[in-house]
Amino acid sequence: MLLWISLSLAGPHVEWLDEPLHPGSLLADEHDTLLEAAAGRAPADATQVEVWALGTDGEERPLQDFLAPVETTQDKEPNLRSTPVDHPGRTDGALSGKAIYLSQCHGFIWYDSVWGFTTQRGNLYDTVEDFHNPEGANQYLARYLENAGGAVFTTKERGMNRLGAIADNDGDGYSESGSGFSNGASGFADHGPWDYGDDPFDAGTTRSFPADGGGVATWIPEVPADGVYTVYVSWDSDPGNASEAHYRITHPGGAIDRTFDQTVHGSTWQYVETLWLPEGTGGLKVELIGDSAESNKSLNADAVRIGGGMGDVRRHEVTSGRPRWEEGAIQYAQYNGAPTSVYDPYVDGNGSDPAVRSRWAAWEHPGGEDAIFLSWHSNAGGGTGTSVYTYESGSTKGVEGSEDLSALVLEELVDAIRALWDPDWTSRGTKTAAFSEVNPSHNSEMPAALIELAFHDHSYDVELLKEPGFRRDTSRAMYRAVLRYFAERDGITPVYLPEPPVELALVHNTEGKLELSWSPGPSDYPYGDEATQYTVYTSTDGRAWDNGFATSGTQVVLQAARGETVFARVAAQNDGGLSFPSEVVAARRARDGSPVALVVAGFDRLQASLLPWEAVGGAIGDVRRMELWRVNPFDVLAAHGRALDAAGVPFDGIADERLGDFEAGDHELIIWAAGEESTIHETLSDSQQAIIRAHLDQGGAFWISGAEILWDLDRKGNADDQAFCNEVLGASLNSDDAGTSEASGTGILAGLDLGFDEASGGAYPVEYPDVLATGRDVVVTYGDGSTAGALGSGVFLLGYPFEVIGSEGDRAEAASRLVEALVPGWTDEESPGDTGDTGNADTGSPGDTGRLPLSTTPWDRTKIPQGCGCASGDRTGPWAAAWLLGVAGLLGRRRQP
Repeated sequence: MLLWISLSLAGPHVEWLDEPLHPGSLLADEHDTLLEAAAGRAPADATQVEVWALGTDGEERPLQDFLAPVETTQDKEPNLRSTPVDHPGRTDGALSGKAIYLSQCHGFIWYDSVWGFTTQRGNLYDTVEDFHNPEGANQYLARYLENAGGAVFTTKERGMNRLGAIADNDGDGYSESGSGFSNGASGFADHGPWDYGDDPFDAGTTRSFPADGGGVATWIPEVPADGVYTVYVSWDSDPGNASEAHYRITHPGGAIDRTFDQTVHGSTWQYVETLWLPEGTGGLKVELIGDSAESNKSLNADAVRIGGGMGDVRRHEVTSGRPRWEEGAIQYAQYNGAPTSVYDPYVDGNGSDPAVRSRWAAWEHPGGEDAIFLSWHSNAGGGTGTSVYTYESGSTKGVEGSEDLSALVLEELVDAIRALWDPDWTSRGTKTAAFSEVNPSHNSEMPAALIELAFHDHSYDVELLKEPGFRRDTSRAMYRAVLRYFAERDGITPVYLPEPPVELALVHNTEGKLELSWSPGPSDYPYGDEATQYTVYTSTDGRAWDNGFATSGTQVVLQAARGETVFARVAAQNDGGLSFPSEVVAARRARDGSPVALVVAGFDRLQASLLPWEAVGGAIGDVRRMELWRVNPFDVLAAHGRALDAAGVPFDGIADERLGDFEAGDHELIIWAAGEESTIHETLSDSQQAIIRAHLDQGGAFWISGAEILWDLDRKGNADDQAFCNEVLGASLNSDDAGTSEASGTGILAGLDLGFDEASGGAYPVEYPDVLATGRDVVVTYGDGSTAGALGSGVFLLGYPFEVIGSEGDRAEAASRLVEALVPGWTDEESPGDTGDTGNADTGSPGDTGRLPLSTTPWDRTKIPQGCGCASGDRTGPWAAAWLLGVAGLLGRRRQP
């Protein structure tokens, strides 16, 4: 079916244009906006979308005929290598040797109409296409592809930390050792902000030295604050450079060695790794080491960048004032050294965002690299469902392979959504249209597909688009499609990377040593294949991680001295690649072999209702944001572990699914980290409540914290839940929302600042901290004097998560006082006997001494929460701004049911 839509004022069709179009007057942004709006109105069974418009000469022609002429791109790098380059930051897997150029959708760009920067789409149902698609692509899709071994190049910034820093040979934080250094070609210099036409990689210099001469170039950036940062390096590429330049990245978790091919991908930022770094200059050192086996080759040293930072590309002497990752591809291409012919092909002085995405990919792509281009969007026009586009205009079609890629992407997406979210999800099919992003005249070098995942102007679709789990599951589907494309093209059987391990426990075994155990994640379609081995990562603080070690089993004894605290997580691996890591567990090895506490990770919830709000301002207003470290970082045991470590309390750490493995009396104290667990996932199930009651009956103590405990058990619970609140927790819900993040200790916790504001160090925002009504001793109060925490009858209840207390020192002191109050006179004295460890033993190897018995009842890991939705919405399009903003109503904040 061919859909024809006329934009003529005189015709019987929709009147979108104020006047006939003049040939050469339409920029790619405007063209793609109108085309997207028309595509959204097309019937689901339409196979091609073509928009016609009335010209000033009175003739109707295809809309793309009115596009402004494109400036010719400067010559690309020569074909210096015939094999794919090595890309650090990824593991070996089924996509090794493949490159994926990933477009994360729209962002803030300059509009003359408002004389400033604004998003290309507006706020509909508390979200914006410019935000929710890049959030998913940056945090899920790019990592899936890299975990499978692929090299990912993004058309926009991927680092979502608003802070950043640079160390450069032209500035601070750079040093050299050894001989043979000389001035190289031009390079980056941090002289921003950057105006139109400025090239940051032509503003400074580089240094060159022999690849095998033993010299070392070192960068030490000054980290602005504790946090997670993307790490980038840059160099000037040259045929005389080494093809395996050795970089060593030293961070609090250890050292990472990577190699880059410096004959290609030069004079731009190249992603290396994402790391947790402490504030100051002692947390990260990047070295380029002259120890190459290649003779008569050079190494080029330019700059190191950490974090996404704030945008500093200007138009008309104005910057966007937004994080770089929220900006459009125009600014990012310029910041990455692209010429004006790439980011402003229509020479209007501002740039063209849809066109630059594909043109930048062609500019960045070196000859011989096996690559595809994939673009993630959401649709508009009042429809529902998923469609995938390739290019067609007249006799011109997309690059060979585009249709195969498109078909696989659609198949995997629709099948995954139907299996995990909505069995009746609409497939709108594969279609063709003249979208700039997949236009072969902009990028003739790789197959290209444009995804319209769902409709952001349809209330049902957009509720799914906001769900973190939906973005995770659809990212997995896109990755699977990319893998299938390469595998089927090359005639090999695809192997899909496995799912993360589940049901972790790090506990004292019968010999008093720390034993880590887990269960495999699901492996049935639409998930990955089974794991063939695992990688165990350890940490001294639960933030910075080592490089891990491999094991074939699902349990291992970890090296830990008596009195030492260990944090651990596990990833599954097979020939397809490496899974995402599991949640974090922790334990402190007892000196006498008997842990005092069992700390339980009970925060499994990952829902759109947890997304924090941001007041973006301007025409955008308030929106929900998916920054996963602010939603559920799955590391609640890390903060508890650091606090108990500082207090010297020996403990075991487990996922809540493993509670049934333990008998009443195994530990003197159970500490339950409920986070923001709520009604859907159950704060405490009936069986868990029974175990806790039995534990208390045996004389044990119980400590629980979380923001939804009383909302779930008292306000929304049944009679048994309410009895548990009354009899065990000794409290009922006085108010669902304290309305403050200020809190302080009283009674045994007097003098402690227990506030949990993010700006003061809180781990994540807490929207609804419970206010308690209780007859027990009040030991924590909110800023207005209402009750936040109570202690009595061997039980401590805190109405917000313990791990979000901002002050690390006060959190540790609170833990010390609480343990002493709940377990008076506890000790951890050194016991005689074995003090050594065989350590880190694989299953069945000499150091593996057995573990606590597992529950005989298997856990059902296949149940995934389904999506939910409401009614319908309307259309979008930045060129018709008044139309968009007129329908973009803001929904009020609604309480999680």
